[in-house]
Amino acid sequence: MSWILITIVAHFFNAIVSIMDKHLVSNTVLKPVAYTFYSGIFQVLFLLLIPFVGFTLPKIDLLFIGIGTGSLFILTLLIFYKALKISEASRVIPVIGATIPIFTVFLSYIILGELLSVNQLFAFVFFIIGGFLLSLKHTRGVFSLFPGFKLAVLAGFLFAFYYTLIKLLYLDLGFFDGFILLQIGGFVGSLFLLISKSNREKIFSTPDTIKKNTAYLFIPNKILAATAAIMIFYAISIQGSKISIINSLQAFQYVFVLLLAIILSKKIPSLFHEQLNKKILKMKITAIIIIGIGLFLLTVG
Repeated sequence: MSWILITIVAHFFNAIVSIMDKHLVSNTVLKPVAYTFYSGIFQVLFLLLIPFVGFTLPKIDLLFIGIGTGSLFILTLLIFYKALKISEASRVIPVIGATIPIFTVFLSYIILGELLSVNQLFAFVFFIIGGFLLSLKHTRGVFSLFPGFKLAVLAGFLFAFYYTLIKLLYLDLGFFDGFILLQIGGFVGSLFLLISKSNREKIFSTPDTIKKNTAYLFIPNKILAATAAIMIFYAISIQGSKISIINSLQAFQYVFVLLLAIILSKKIPSLFHEQLNKKILKMKITAIIIIGIGLFLLTVG
């Protein structure tokens, strides 16, 4: 199985995770910071893999980069969940997915010295156009940017930075060494959330009823998210893979998100309130086609 196919399957899992995240942060009183904390704190459980896969402590510079990168993921998750809290998943995910490749082009060049072909550079024009169309909110006949647009763009930048640093780590580390180091960083990043008194109140004041009512989704959601993360990390670690192309395959995730949103908004309208009238649906499909063209240019470039 090629690293491209691995990444596409991972983004399908991430699409399911995003829809479930939308439900958990929007339809319960669980605060984004609490959801982020509980998402990250359990990363320490991956240390149980060490007896089976081994772990070699890296050099001090790689150790700091790995822990810092894992902690950065927690900050990125917090911003992502805040965007999901106030906006539709089918708008937030596409904007993040469209901005990640754009930022990755610059970050991968600066950090990794990774260069793209002319075709691949032209592809980013299509990502910009498609992402902009998907970010528009239609209200009373007028198109405008949705409330969480700025947060989504910021999350896109941080995700791009995060994945670029992962590629940097895997230039010198084996797959499991890098993976476990990143999980340690995620655990450390979660602990930093406890520094703020306001955060501690939001995290530890989560009612037991909410914990019980969300556990049936939270646990399988985190397992699926971990599976997707492992697959993407593995694709990144494969020699010859390009982080900019891996991130551009995010396009598949919001195609999956749109399809899932359509299905779930019909089946469970009380949980998913996506704007899916004919005009908006037509615009989203057009945007996805445009992004698909960009994806095609990237893969042939």
